[in-house]
Amino acid sequence: MRVEKFVNKKSQKLSEAVENNFGLIGYNFFQKLLRNKDIKVDGKRVNKNIDLAGGELIELYILEDKTKINIVFEDDNILIAFKPRKLETCLEDDRLQGENLKTLIENENGQKIFAVHRLDRNTEGLVVFAKNASAKKELDEAIKNRKIKKYYLALVFGASAKQEASCKAFLKKDEKLSKVFISSKQEAGFVPIQTDYKVLKKSDKFSLLEVELVTGKTHQIRAHLSYLGLPIVGDEKYGDVAVNKMCKKHFQCLCAYKLRFEFNKESKLFYLNDKQFELSEKLKEYYKFL
Repeated sequence: MRVEKFVNKKSQKLSEAVENNFGLIGYNFFQKLLRNKDIKVDGKRVNKNIDLAGGELIELYILEDKTKINIVFEDDNILIAFKPRKLETCLEDDRLQGENLKTLIENENGQKIFAVHRLDRNTEGLVVFAKNASAKKELDEAIKNRKIKKYYLALVFGASAKQEASCKAFLKKDEKLSKVFISSKQEAGFVPIQTDYKVLKKSDKFSLLEVELVTGKTHQIRAHLSYLGLPIVGDEKYGDVAVNKMCKKHFQCLCAYKLRFEFNKESKLFYLNDKQFELSEKLKEYYKFL
């Protein structure tokens, strides 16, 4: 990553100041810098094309290296890859343009793959792809019937009073706000959710949880843990702003680090039941937080 710095000399839009100092870098690239909060104005990260008055120090953090693809497992039917933060799993429509894990893998392998589930853009971890139509059908069915067990590492603010917990609630998604809400009661528009966790390690102020996603709803872990008084460190949507600032974390400390399969014997993917896929290095990395 290289850092470009300059002092803005007049009243103008941030985009104009960047263009005047570096030439036309392109709308999509500029928006990507904003989206990733890779632009600082007077030391503060910004995610909007703000108005400048003049005299501001502008810093651009530009990642030059190609995103490294880490394939954890691959055979004729499935592919499991590690998705880093700041990268989409896939796009809603293959005709759209933009860097995402699915396209990066396809471009490198020269073969079309099928996404069967996703991770939030700023959540890292294991993602499963199907390599053929029949495998996709099996994986879709397995996800529907909860035959794929997904476990996450979550660094949260708060010392959990329980060593293990099975937490049930109700969740409602607000498309306009791009946010979900949790309720203890069944209300209009709310669907039941279940989030199980156990404490791996804790200190006076923080806990490292292994979370099993029993129901896989949008932002479920992030919103549910926050509702339980255990906000994920670095989560700027559901977390604690003061804690994030104190810890200097701008992205949620959440990693999909382990997968297990429970296919029926009749499934062509039954052989995967003997395998467990785990990012052991991530487990060690998260332990170091405490």
